[in-house]
This record gives sequence, C-alpha cells and structure tokens, in this order.
Amino acid sequence: MTDYKHYYRLKSRLERAQKWERNFLETEHRISISDKVTQVLKKEAPITYFLTSLISLPIICLTFLKKRLVYQSYRKCKKEIELIQEEIKHYE
Repeated sequence: MTDYKHYYRLKSRLERAQKWERNFLETEHRISISDKVTQVLKKEAPITYFLTSLISLPIICLTFLKKRLVYQSYRKCKKEIELIQEEIKHYE
C-alpha cells in the first residue's frame, strides 16, 4: 500500500515539475521577444537608450543576477524530472 502512495506522489511531483518547466520556457520566450524589442529601440534612439541604461544600471545588474538564479532553478528542475522518471520506472 505504501508503494502505491509513493508512486502517486512521485507522479504528482513529476507533473508539477513538468508544468513549472513549461511555464519557465514560455516566460523565457516572452523575455527574448522583449529583449529583441529593446535592441530595436536601442538602434532607433541610441542616446536615450544609453541614458536610460545608465540610470537603470543597478536594476539591470539585479535583473541579471535574478536571471542566473532562475536559470539555476530550471537546471535543478530538469535534473529532478530525470531522477523522478527513473524512480517511477522502478515501480512500473
């Protein structure tokens, strides 16, 4: 009986991790589109872009660090999915 509970908990955890991964990839796609728009605006008004970047430098640095931490979470989630899938195979 305990094995069945553990199996279903693993399946549930796997589904949540896969959902988080899909959401992460969708968000990354949206961010890449936003970055492309920023590059276009940079070409249209370079002086304005430079001044805005200079003023926003602390925010830009924090955003970079946040992206690195979130990417680390993504890598951790991918590894977790692999390990859960291997463990589920033992039950099937």
